[in-house]
Amino acid sequence: MSEKTIQEVSTSDEVEELPVSDDYDPALENIRRRFSIRQFMRDAPSIVFSLAIHGVVLLLLAICYLPTIVDFRPDLTANLEDLGEIEEVALFDEDPVEINLDEVNDVAEIDTPTETISTEMNVPEAAPEIPTSDLGDLMAPNSLISNVGSLSGNLGDRKNKRGIVGMSEDSEKSVAGGLQWIAEHQLPNGSWSYTQLRNPNCRNKCKDTPLDTANKSFVSATAMALLPMLGSGITHKDGKYKKEVKAGLDYITSNYQVRPEGIILAEKGSSPVMYHHGLTTIVICEAAAMTRDKNLEKIAQGAVNYIAWAQDPVGGGWRYSPKQPGDTSGMGWNFMALKSAQMAYLNVPPKTIRGAKHFLDNVVGAEGGAKYGYLNNKPNDSEGLKRGIQATTAIGLLGQMYMGWKADHPSLVKGTDYLSQWGPNAGSIYYSYYATQVMHHVGGEKWDKWNKKMRDDLIKRQSTEGHEKGSWPVEGGLVGNSGGRLVGTAFATMILEVYYRHLPLYRKTSTVDAFPLD
Repeated sequence: MSEKTIQEVSTSDEVEELPVSDDYDPALENIRRRFSIRQFMRDAPSIVFSLAIHGVVLLLLAICYLPTIVDFRPDLTANLEDLGEIEEVALFDEDPVEINLDEVNDVAEIDTPTETISTEMNVPEAAPEIPTSDLGDLMAPNSLISNVGSLSGNLGDRKNKRGIVGMSEDSEKSVAGGLQWIAEHQLPNGSWSYTQLRNPNCRNKCKDTPLDTANKSFVSATAMALLPMLGSGITHKDGKYKKEVKAGLDYITSNYQVRPEGIILAEKGSSPVMYHHGLTTIVICEAAAMTRDKNLEKIAQGAVNYIAWAQDPVGGGWRYSPKQPGDTSGMGWNFMALKSAQMAYLNVPPKTIRGAKHFLDNVVGAEGGAKYGYLNNKPNDSEGLKRGIQATTAIGLLGQMYMGWKADHPSLVKGTDYLSQWGPNAGSIYYSYYATQVMHHVGGEKWDKWNKKMRDDLIKRQSTEGHEKGSWPVEGGLVGNSGGRLVGTAFATMILEVYYRHLPLYRKTSTVDAFPLD
């Protein structure tokens, strides 16, 4: 075999002579050299660049064809300024949508919206335990909440109820009777209904039960039944009716709907009604605040997120459907849900509170905040709408108090003068529910006079015999028959719980502070 040499350039650029045999194959040697370590080091930059290009192409193809991942946690920590100038101007600087009060044919329109149901009630199936696995981490940070008290702060008053000025032994007996009637009319699956016609525990033994005009929302009816239970200090963990409360909460939390915007508290498959959603959110927030139940806190935060998303982006209120121009009654339920959430240390965006403030300021009557309209700033004292305007005035005043009005605010003083002049009206229970809270917070001679008449009239009107014992009939047109005895009894019971359900806003020991707007 003869000796031959070839030249190979090393990484140090030195020439090296290598012996080769007679059967040397240039093509094979070229392949060896292409895949040698030295050659790879020389070619690495171009190889990496090629891989990077192909990787980018594959990533773009994946983005085009893979489904979008939805984050169920809306960003509620952004300030209004972060959302852009256009939205800020649209929400707070433009004139509100004007809707003439002539469009309101009957004062009942300001009540919880009603739907008809068949007398053949289809009771939903029993509820499972409170589900949480599909909620994810819905809890938003508490950085926006400052100087607020916890709803559990007055839980001692709700349970003890001794030495509280204003209530009486008879009023507490009435509360106990109302709670018992409510507990006895719970459906087997844990829910309540606005009609007792097909309730196996009643079967229309209670008179004046609504028939085809009844609201068919079992979720909101359940929330209405649970509010006075919570108001008396009864939770799903403690109290005389804790089993009934737990079954009711299980029913509500088995029917929520998770959306990208938040959680809807309504029957699965049904369209959300903001009146119902706001009412039910109050219940979940209160139960969460009173027990620090983490499962309920997650659901409550999701429900609050949905309220924030559903707010009318122009007028700042709420009505029946999400984003719809608001009315004062719908604003009341959803705003009080936000207040309950704030007291439960949940995240309430200042932007949403600004919107509610904007709405109230644009339904103010001519007297600068002493009276409030329903759809616009044209309160009407005609007989046809009188009680409706009384109710919207009470709602408006209560909202302004929670948003920072002081006890000596001229419009609040004038507004409570009107409430005193109108007086409590047990036959207009919806108005009395909000007005009693306003007068309780104001205190003084106005409250003393109001309380005695309101308390004694309600006690007298409570049914004391037969299957109706402990309940209240619904009288007048403001709530009408749409909610039956359940609504009448729940409202009356909550009014008689006002002494310990709500700590007065202007008392030094109050745990309730104004909403932060910044």
